[in-house]
Amino acid sequence: MDTINSKRLLERFEAHLSSSALAPATVVNYLADLRAFLRWSEGTKQADRSPLHLGCDDLQRYCSFLSEEKNHAPTTINRRIQTLRKFYSYALAEGWISTNPAENVSLLDESTSQRSRNLTEEDVDRLLDCVQRARPRWEERDWAIIYVFLGAGLKLSELTDLRVSDVHLDGAQPVLTIGGDAEPLGRTIPLDDNVFGALRRYLPVRRAAPGVDHLFVNRDGNPLSTRSVQRLLRYYAQEAHLEGLTTQALRYIYARRVFSDCGDLESVTDLLGHRHTATTIRYLRPNEGEPTST
Repeated sequence: MDTINSKRLLERFEAHLSSSALAPATVVNYLADLRAFLRWSEGTKQADRSPLHLGCDDLQRYCSFLSEEKNHAPTTINRRIQTLRKFYSYALAEGWISTNPAENVSLLDESTSQRSRNLTEEDVDRLLDCVQRARPRWEERDWAIIYVFLGAGLKLSELTDLRVSDVHLDGAQPVLTIGGDAEPLGRTIPLDDNVFGALRRYLPVRRAAPGVDHLFVNRDGNPLSTRSVQRLLRYYAQEAHLEGLTTQALRYIYARRVFSDCGDLESVTDLLGHRHTATTIRYLRPNEGEPTST
C-alpha cells in the first residue's frame, strides 16, 4: 500500500464516508481533519514514511503538536483523534494495516484546560513533593524530567528527543541545545539552578542500553517514549490531587516565569520555539480567549 499517496488516501476515504450516509458537512469536517494530519506527517521527520506506517507514538506526537505548537483546545484535539480513529479503522477494514494505531490514543479531558492554565506555585511544590516520596527508584530521573519542563519550557516531543550531548552543564551558564542545525527553530535555553541540580543528580545514575544516547531512558535503558512521560506525570499528578495535569501546564508556568523576569515578548517566543508571537501571547493569557491586559 506504499503506492497510495496522500491525495489517493483522501479520495478513498471521502468515497467511504460518502457511502456511509453521513451528512455532507460531517464528511467535509472529517476530510479537513485528515488533510491537516497528512500535512503534518509530510512536514515532519516522518515524511519518508507512509501515514499507513505510523504508530501510536507518532499519533501521540501529533496530538502534542496540536496542543503545544498550535495551542488547540482539548475539544479540537479530541475531534482530530476521532477522525484518525475513523480513518485508520477504514484502513484496517481495507487490509492496508494490521492494527489501528489511533485506538490507543487517549482523548483529552476537556474539563482540564483551565487547570493547565492556572497551575500555581503551590501546585508545583506539591507535585515535586510527590516525586520525592512516591518512587524512590526513579526519583532522580523523574525529578529531572519535571524540572526540565518547568525550567526549560520544552514540548513533550522535545524532551523525549533530548540527547546527552544536548546538555551542557560545565560552562559559566548551563544550557540545553534544542534542534540545532537540523531544525529551523533550533535554540539554546539557559538553565537555572534547579534544572542544573536535577540534571547533575540524574546523569550519574542514568543507565542506558548500548548505543542509546537519549537523555531520558526507561528501565531497559531504551529511550523514554512520549506515552511513558505522560503516564508518569499522570501518576504524580493524581498523587498531588492535580488530576488532568498535562505537560503543557508546565510549559505555561515556564512561559509566565520568563516573561515576568524579562518582560520581553520576543525573547519568550524564541525560548519557547514559537514561530509567531501571537502563539506566545496565548500562552501568557490567564484565561483562554481573554484579551491580554496591558
